[in-house]
Amino acid sequence: MTTASAPQLSFVTVVFEPEVPLLLLQGRSLARFLDPASVAEIVVLDNCAGGLSRLARRRVVASFGPLAPRVTVLRTAKLGVPGGSVGWRSQQAAKLLVARRIRTPHYVVLDAKNHLIGPVDAADFVDGSGVARGGTHSYAAHPLREDLERTLRHLGADDETVARLVDDFPRTVTPFIIDTALARRMMDDVEREAREPFGQAFERARLLEFFLYSGWAMLRGPGLPVDGGVLHAPILWPARATDAGAADAIREAVETHAAWFAVHRRALARADAPTRRRIAGFWAERGLMAPREATRFVRRFRIGYVPAMGRARLAERASRLRRR
Repeated sequence: MTTASAPQLSFVTVVFEPEVPLLLLQGRSLARFLDPASVAEIVVLDNCAGGLSRLARRRVVASFGPLAPRVTVLRTAKLGVPGGSVGWRSQQAAKLLVARRIRTPHYVVLDAKNHLIGPVDAADFVDGSGVARGGTHSYAAHPLREDLERTLRHLGADDETVARLVDDFPRTVTPFIIDTALARRMMDDVEREAREPFGQAFERARLLEFFLYSGWAMLRGPGLPVDGGVLHAPILWPARATDAGAADAIREAVETHAAWFAVHRRALARADAPTRRRIAGFWAERGLMAPREATRFVRRFRIGYVPAMGRARLAERASRLRRR
């Protein structure tokens, strides 16, 4: 467990309209399993096109239980994201831009889909020498390979370097631990080179946040920004939203003693009855909800998902029209 002298961490999580219920689950999981002594602050980045309602903000903050006094809800538009808080790339830029207001040496980036299923403390995120935990793998057959290559070339990598890094590069799934000072240095460098604010440069070059952060560290900074270990955090993706897929993800979590688990919003929306029962049962088994409450949670999420997506699209469209 964390000692009194161990540096605390900040936790940054991003949400948009359809994922608010998942964020409430995340808050509950952090309240149950995250060592309070490890937490300096929790920043919820509100990337909803229309912004979280006052009621939703209160519910989100309350979900963190005893950690609620350390929670801040911050609109991504307040961070310098170009064009307001709309879209997938805006939330990516926000995950980096938030480094300019973080007060701890490291911060842990989460998506709303991530939730804890076991106890963790600061030592699970940063090793004794101050290096972020995290592994690497090959992107040779990865669907984001082109994005990685584009980011590396934007940073000046030649063909040989691109090929080497594509073969072995840090993972980009959340939880992702960021060195705060390193992120700030990277953004300052990008701004100097682009001669425009980071958010605009990020958008113009169509970069991806974790590729940019790790690529800059390896090409222009101190080197590999992670310790090389694996931070187990199984995810149930939409393509695997079946009873067998859910069973495999849960088995992986159990066999690797993972403290983190995630269910993608589309996986939960698409899941058939056996898959829903398996997910709800796992949450109940880990003490996140009582069995009946878990069943109701899944049912309410599915009922509200399509309307929430519709509201998100309408709000996004209205936001774009206002900016014309």
